[in-house]
Amino acid sequence: MIRSFKFSLPPASGVRLWLQALCGVLLLLNVVALYLYVAPPGGTRQQLTAEQQRLQNELVKSRLRVRQLKLLATKVQSGGTASADFENKYFLPRRRAYEAIVSEIQHLASVSGLHARDAVYSEEPIEGSADLSLMNSTANYEGTYENLLRFLREVDRSPLLLMLDSLQAAPQQKGGTINTSIRFQAIIRDDGTQKIGGQA
Repeated sequence: MIRSFKFSLPPASGVRLWLQALCGVLLLLNVVALYLYVAPPGGTRQQLTAEQQRLQNELVKSRLRVRQLKLLATKVQSGGTASADFENKYFLPRRRAYEAIVSEIQHLASVSGLHARDAVYSEEPIEGSADLSLMNSTANYEGTYENLLRFLREVDRSPLLLMLDSLQAAPQQKGGTINTSIRFQAIIRDDGTQKIGGQA
């Protein structure tokens, strides 16, 4: 059986209402699109470009700071190693400091031609350090002025760190000799042994 269908158009007022609603929606979408074009939520192209440039500059500065900190860390490590090497070389442990310093001073005096008469050795703590002390060596010598100069040159070349603290010299009446009192200081490291002190 054949059926017939009839299509009827809505009344003109209904079509107009639909067209007005459609135009309103399109207008609203155009306004939103215009707003997004003029003032996008993330910023304009110029703002985004400026922000990107700022971030790149900060990244470059951060990399430079990291490089400087690495260089500083390397220098600190190198300084720490150099400091430890210096301490190991020149700060003698107490158990062998007395023998090493006394024999070195006696050797230098003998090589220089000075005659040692008497010596006093003492020890005093270094303020601000828990394990370092100063060993003081005060000795009297007799010899010529040339012997004294040679002695001081030999002390300067000594492998030990002998610091000249004081020197007093007095000429004698016999044969151009002088009597000299010299005080040296050396740094010693505490190793748990007994402190030194006394005469030689």
